[in-house]
Amino acid sequence: MKKRLIFLFATFLLPNICWSQGNPDIMFQDVQKITWKTHKDSLQKIIKYMNNHPSNDYYYLYWNAYAHYMDYFNYKLTIAAEEKKAQQCLDQASKSLSKISKSNSETLALQSLIDGLKLNFTNIFLLPIKAGKVGKLAERAIELDPKNPRAYYALAIYDFYTPKMYGGRKQVESNLVKAISIPTIIPENTKDPQWGITESYLYLIRFLKEENQKSKAQHYLQEAKSKFPDNPTFLQYKL
Repeated sequence: MKKRLIFLFATFLLPNICWSQGNPDIMFQDVQKITWKTHKDSLQKIIKYMNNHPSNDYYYLYWNAYAHYMDYFNYKLTIAAEEKKAQQCLDQASKSLSKISKSNSETLALQSLIDGLKLNFTNIFLLPIKAGKVGKLAERAIELDPKNPRAYYALAIYDFYTPKMYGGRKQVESNLVKAISIPTIIPENTKDPQWGITESYLYLIRFLKEENQKSKAQHYLQEAKSKFPDNPTFLQYKL
């Protein structure tokens, strides 16, 4: 795995998040808008809100973990003090997920992504063992729910950052294509996670570009522009 998984491709913006101080329905709508570019102050408001609500509620625990996971991208691993904060974000994310009584496809997919980032802080001699566990978490997430796009995204990210010499980057494209191809119906005011589709497009386009498959990359870029016409990253993307 690459040593420094930091802030890669974290350039797309969604509408500003207007935090609700009391309405949980609005809060969960706002949480769905979190991106890699969400400022740490906004993420801390989410975390504080989730901490002040039922500690055993699945949705509060899940989104607390997700907010901590996304907060990781606000710190630079090249700066010692920030590196420690980044590691703490991942530890807190794992701690929140561990409080969920029964794991499911969503929690395992998120845990795979969290543990993948933790490899940045792993002893090199333990890296192969722990990296393998990251992949197994994503595979188990797919087994539990073959229609979960975030499970395929997690497995693709694991494969994306696994060097070719260790068998990586063989199924990145296929898993990301699966992630973006799964039909999704988003109920109004849902608390269930909906993230992962935009991220899958970004990594798919990036992967194809790195593999010198520009025509394919262009195809998916145009498809992403059609699906997300208001997303500035796709509109401004240059191959």
